[in-house]
Amino acid sequence: MTTVDNASILLSEADHRAQLRRAVIASTVGTTIEWYDFLLYSIVTGLAFGKLFFPKSDPLGGVLEAFAIYTVGFIARPIGAAFFGHFGDRIGRKGARLPRC
Repeated sequence: MTTVDNASILLSEADHRAQLRRAVIASTVGTTIEWYDFLLYSIVTGLAFGKLFFPKSDPLGGVLEAFAIYTVGFIARPIGAAFFGHFGDRIGRKGARLPRC
């Protein structure tokens, strides 16, 4: 039996439902904010980042370069989450944190 199972046994049914509802609402809000951030960034990437960050490129090339950077960030997020999530689960969230400079 794991620690989570032991903790849920000690909670009453009403407390367990309240905790579950709170976790579902918090994760839904967090996911919504994250995807809204990606939506806004993708819109701005198509409209402005090509001209702003790649002014010497032709317009199509600048937009494609900006979307290439967006794609790298979109792909890197789940890879980083899996990597740091693994170490966060093994040694704890604070232990997996990068050191400050």
